[in-house]
Amino acid sequence: MNLLKGSWLLKLAALMVALITYSYIHNEIYNGRKKDASDSSYKLIKLTAKNLPVKVRLETTPPDGYRIVEDQVAVSPTQVVVIGPEALLENAWNVETAIVDLSESTKLVSKRIPIESVAGIHVVGQPYSVEVSIPIEKIPPPATPSTQKTSQTP
Repeated sequence: MNLLKGSWLLKLAALMVALITYSYIHNEIYNGRKKDASDSSYKLIKLTAKNLPVKVRLETTPPDGYRIVEDQVAVSPTQVVVIGPEALLENAWNVETAIVDLSESTKLVSKRIPIESVAGIHVVGQPYSVEVSIPIEKIPPPATPSTQKTSQTP
């Protein structure tokens, strides 16, 4: 440091090197934002967030004589925010729960089910699990046609 103490020429040279380095780094960052859309390699590094709906995975069915009332299946929360590389999230349309086993259920099922994790994608906040409500009802017996007697008049 004693070398730079008295020499204005060396101080000026150090200042010039610093300005050139700053300019180079600034241009690299600015040009990095203008990446060509066809070059998707930056999408593996760039993290992004996306709000995705939760899909309940029902792989099993209730016992014979019962059915799921599919239009009344409820999930809370209905959507979660996930963070991950842009390349992984651009084709993500939903997050899925773990498989819900309904093979022995004959009435309303209310459970806390974990959200399945996908490598590289992380759920934001605390809802690593969701509350699921799946109504199950007994299938009504098939209606038997009533026999109507027609009277024949002569």
